[in-house]
Amino acid sequence: MAVLKKLTKRSDFLRVQRANIKYVTLSLIIQSAPNSILGNRAPRVGFTASKKIGNAVNRNYAKRRMRALISRQSDTLDEATDYVVIARQAIIVKKFSDIEGEMIGAIHALNKKMLLRKADI
Repeated sequence: MAVLKKLTKRSDFLRVQRANIKYVTLSLIIQSAPNSILGNRAPRVGFTASKKIGNAVNRNYAKRRMRALISRQSDTLDEATDYVVIARQAIIVKKFSDIEGEMIGAIHALNKKMLLRKADI
């Protein structure tokens, strides 16, 4: 389990959103985009939980769950790629194992989309 680099700047979050490569599940949305920083081969991840999730306690709980899930799947993340994980309301009540299954499927689907997008260029 390697330490993942984090997305912290709003401009990075917006760049990933504009790339329009995403996968939606019941519990979360994962967006991805190629990393434009030269020499940076490690994947970077950002987490978002809006007020739609609930109060601060629920938002922090959702972000903790997303960080734990991503750290367990860190070896499947493509290098030189930025990911943004967005919480949905179901992440609060669903079982951790169910959410993990959704995330595994989402990451594999995104990696395929990224591969196809790179092949088109």
